[in-house]
Amino acid sequence: MKQQETIRFALFSEVFAAIAHPKRLEIIHYLGEGQKTASELTELTGMSKANVSQHMNILKARGLVHCDKCGTFCHYRLTSPKVLEVCEIVRELILDQMQITAHNHAVLSTVVTLHKKGTA
Repeated sequence: MKQQETIRFALFSEVFAAIAHPKRLEIIHYLGEGQKTASELTELTGMSKANVSQHMNILKARGLVHCDKCGTFCHYRLTSPKVLEVCEIVRELILDQMQITAHNHAVLSTVVTLHKKGTA
């Protein structure tokens, strides 16, 4: 059973590593709007075609993106809406953390400051 858990966690890690790059998240965002060609992704992200291709290869290898070839064009799409759901869950987690931080900041700002002995 231990080996199966190790394999499972390794697979999780590979998927998380694939979406851990800001530009790959940006690509996922644009593909969430609908199918795009490499040229469209190049224009939208401001990356070179070679750079987009490298990121797409990582996303494809992890099963997050699929490529449909049509002549000389590759049309990319997300393999599942669950890819966007994962991103949304992480966004919500970040917002929750920001809210806690803001609350703690507000609490700390209301604390009376301590004065050193001999000062007013």
